[in-house]
Amino acid sequence: MNPTPHIVESALLLIAAFFIGCCIGYLAKRFFGRRRAVEVANGTRPAEVSQPTGRVDDLKTIKGIGPKIESMLHENGVTRFEQIAAWDAREIAAMNEKLGTRGRIEREKWVSQARALIKVTSA
Repeated sequence: MNPTPHIVESALLLIAAFFIGCCIGYLAKRFFGRRRAVEVANGTRPAEVSQPTGRVDDLKTIKGIGPKIESMLHENGVTRFEQIAAWDAREIAAMNEKLGTRGRIEREKWVSQARALIKVTSA
């Protein structure tokens, strides 16, 4: 008599459960991201934590930045082209993490666009 007749079925069920769990975890992280954790920790919304001060550039002028990302940048204290133009690789990686953009800043060349816009607006 075979003592392990259901090993294959059990293994497949475990693999399926693993992938379902991964999908649920990924979706939960996307939905309840860091911003919500900051709200809970501070008891405030991120926009109340860091309001833009002084002159504010229209960051939507940079291709790839829409109203939602502009709002997220403002929540992180980024309001001027000069700030984006000054980012180095470490700051770009940190901002990609904060915004959840996964390399979008580099792909869409936000830094070089910001530098070009500084030249245009200062001329």
